[in-house]
Amino acid sequence: MDEEKTSPIKVVGRKGTPKIDAEAIDSMQRMVNELRKGRPFVPKGVFRFKSFEEADKWLLEMQTRPKNPEIQR
Repeated sequence: MDEEKTSPIKVVGRKGTPKIDAEAIDSMQRMVNELRKGRPFVPKGVFRFKSFEEADKWLLEMQTRPKNPEIQR
């Protein structure tokens, strides 16, 4: 009789405490935002590439380019 009264809910897992401390990351995120000064890592828009390798190469160049465009490597 007791089995009929309980609903057939199966618990698969339990939500635990978060693995990442958001307060510890907050100061680092603020520093990164200050260093970037609102500039994105990668230009926004739609870009077309012939291969994944070409896209990866372009992405790496964009992430490692100098902040001052007048400076040539």
